[in-house]
Amino acid sequence: MEQRFTEQSLIGDIVTQFPKAADLFKARRIDFCCGGQRPLKEAIEERGLDGEALLRELNTLYAEAQNKPTGNWNEAPLADLVDHIINTHHRYLNEELPQLSPYVTKVLRVHGMHHPHLSRVHKLFHELKTELEQHLIKEETGAFPLILQ
Repeated sequence: MEQRFTEQSLIGDIVTQFPKAADLFKARRIDFCCGGQRPLKEAIEERGLDGEALLRELNTLYAEAQNKPTGNWNEAPLADLVDHIINTHHRYLNEELPQLSPYVTKVLRVHGMHHPHLSRVHKLFHELKTELEQHLIKEETGAFPLILQ
């Protein structure tokens, strides 16, 4: 398996390239926000982690994410398309949006004093989050049942 990420990869760059890495780092208490501009090796040593195991897991998760099959949705039954949208795209947003909220708030709290524009970013993120959540509900309770009829 190709090693996309190494111990020399910067933590923040890993999360930028592969956002799901944030879940792995959170579980291992690796700071990818303010501590993201350092090599992964430093965090591994600081936390006393098994670097080989962590890198193997990280690179495996990345490879699996890259190899997800796609279908020809122009030819698929509508029920399959609706299931795919709900189980892939809606599920992703339902998992990620609530997890992003505390980070957007933390960035504002920690850096907002010196970067006043972060207050607007915070406001816009939460407006977008609300609009997306409402959109998902409308699709799942309104549009999709009509499509399936």
